[in-house]
Amino acid sequence: MALERKDVRAKLDAEMHTALTVLCEVDGVDLGEFIELELVRVIQKRCHAASVIANRTAGLGITGNSRESQGTPGNRRE
Repeated sequence: MALERKDVRAKLDAEMHTALTVLCEVDGVDLGEFIELELVRVIQKRCHAASVIANRTAGLGITGNSRESQGTPGNRRE
């Protein structure tokens, strides 16, 4: 069973909207289709990059949470 598709809204300056409309006309696609294709492309690229970064840095012991690091200044009570 497929999940329901979600709607996304965005605002553009008039000049950018006009330029986007021209790009869609040149590519011969509907505005919504163009935006969906580009968003999906960017999301897939960013998720892939995040996966590559996570795999390549997995053994470094970096968690992204500075509170988990030993000896972090400011966490000691005297």
